Amino acid sequence: MSRLDKLRKTMAVATATVNEQVAQRLPLADPKDFEAARRGLLAVPPAGGVDGPSGAQRQAWNIEDWHFLDDPCPPTVNPSLWRMAQLNRIAGLFQVASDVWQVRAMDYANMSVIRGETGWILVDPLMTAQTSAAALALVNEMLGFRPVSAVLVTHTHPDHFGGLRGVADAQTPIYAPAEFMTYAASEGILGGNHTSRRAIYQFGISLPASPTGIVDGGIGKTVAKGERTFLLPTEFVSQSGEERVIDGVRFCFQMASGTEAPAEFTFLLPDLRVLCMAEVCTQTQHNILTPRGAQVRDALLWSRTIDEAQQMFGHRADVLMNCHNWPVWGRDALNTFLEEQRDIYKYIHDQTLRLANLGHTPDEIADLIEEPAWLSQKFHARGYYGDLAFNARAVYQFYYGFFDGNPVNLNPLPPSALGARFVAAVGGAASAVDLAEQAIAADDLQWAATILNHVVFAHAVQPLDTPKQEQSGLDAEANASANAYAEATAMLAAVYEHLGYRQESSTLRNFYLTGAQELLHGVKPLPMAGGRNPDLAATLPLSDWFNAYALRLNPKRAKGVTLALNVRVDDVLVSVTVQRQVEIVREGHQHENPHASVVLSKPMLESLCDGVLTMADALDQGLIVVGDQTSVTQWLALHDSFDLWFNVVTP
Repeated sequence: MSRLDKLRKTMAVATATVNEQVAQRLPLADPKDFEAARRGLLAVPPAGGVDGPSGAQRQAWNIEDWHFLDDPCPPTVNPSLWRMAQLNRIAGLFQVASDVWQVRAMDYANMSVIRGETGWILVDPLMTAQTSAAALALVNEMLGFRPVSAVLVTHTHPDHFGGLRGVADAQTPIYAPAEFMTYAASEGILGGNHTSRRAIYQFGISLPASPTGIVDGGIGKTVAKGERTFLLPTEFVSQSGEERVIDGVRFCFQMASGTEAPAEFTFLLPDLRVLCMAEVCTQTQHNILTPRGAQVRDALLWSRTIDEAQQMFGHRADVLMNCHNWPVWGRDALNTFLEEQRDIYKYIHDQTLRLANLGHTPDEIADLIEEPAWLSQKFHARGYYGDLAFNARAVYQFYYGFFDGNPVNLNPLPPSALGARFVAAVGGAASAVDLAEQAIAADDLQWAATILNHVVFAHAVQPLDTPKQEQSGLDAEANASANAYAEATAMLAAVYEHLGYRQESSTLRNFYLTGAQELLHGVKPLPMAGGRNPDLAATLPLSDWFNAYALRLNPKRAKGVTLALNVRVDDVLVSVTVQRQVEIVREGHQHENPHASVVLSKPMLESLCDGVLTMADALDQGLIVVGDQTSVTQWLALHDSFDLWFNVVTP
């Protein structure tokens, strides 16, 4: 048996023990959540899943991918997460209250359905056109056909609006929170490539659904893989307490912007006594900073918003539903739920700042912060999506930034340089691997991962399946070094696997397991069905589009370049200036003496800048250039191309 096989066996025993301790510590057999998650079930999703768009290589959705959750929890999954995964697999059409239903587990979010005077009022029509259309078809089949009379989109995240064209058209009234259009398209546009790459990790998109792969996404299973669409909202809600009558149904709104999303509302249906908390509340602790990357959220505002919702609506509602997970029934139960959801964010906020003001750094705070005593009995505030330690670091970042005050961290070494120095300091890669072996034997997996990560980043490891003949020319010392690095890579993958198997947080588990997969097999691009939303991209102000392109400017190529272009895109005028290795864009402005003036359509502009279309082809297809044509070619050549599938766990 190889050293790695022995270490895998050691970790398997330790992981089983850790997970068994979780099972003994928490009341996992409590049936109340399962009763709530099944309550009101009218119909299960149609067999066979939901097909993707025409030509797609994967289904958009199939809840039966998680059939293995019918079995007892295996040692490769934290039993608390297994329980949540089973709850999130309960799928179909559910009655929530009189004239209110939800379709759950037919995508990552829920689609809520309210009977209006003339048709269905839909809330949050899922991530993709295929899944939202399938959800509406199930509603019409079970409850009788009705047209869609209105749609509400509670906030700016695409799992709540990407399915709009599956259920609505340009004539459908669509309600959204104020500032929705400021954030819906632009929130991820500047950092979008990096965020999208990390989202592959967070949502386990490249992992198989299995006991050793993705089991859950905390607030749902995972994101659907169909076609993402968009329609412009027609009505905006801007004030807490604002009331609207929509297709004969009264809505009372609360603004929740700046909590879980930059633009968000909750609402009460006063005549039906149903409170919808959007994604401000869920059946899990949420992310104050999402691991995929986003602007950090305000935990204190989040807590205050839930408290305000209780004061506004708690005495007027008998049912509370969220846009993920399952509802809460009964006035006393929903008020307790609101208080406990409020208190988990206030606790994280206050305890982080208490520890910071005692002089602790973010990593020390993450280590020191303890679960509040009540949390072991309240599953809805446990960290299936957010994580207590990760969220504590997020609160620190919100107030103090990434720097912890220690001068050594003013200008830390990058990972490869630090790794090389660490490996040299401990006597080489083989010695580092020996240290990691000792750490694994002591079940000190974080230290083992730290050591092995330094080894991996110190050297660009050859693929583990490199043919032996390719290494035959290496001398003994180089060969030994290469073997040590290869062993470190495989060992780190094994450590990541077992760190993942122990996580209660679905997102942390997915990060660890995706990292392990890429260490072992390399980065393997997948067909990303639905990854881009052309409908939404078309709503971006042209200046936002050009600013997103400007951040691709390569300063080495732009050194010494001065360039001025006038661009007319459809009917919008834009000036572009490159000078001092910076690109400045002004919408509605034109240079007096440009190097060239360009007239083209938005699709042609995107194709040119993405390299899909050459200048010659664009000219053949109607591109107009007045002035120095080579200046346009030069401008395009100054910019980098972004590859979604960049390395994360290797240099």
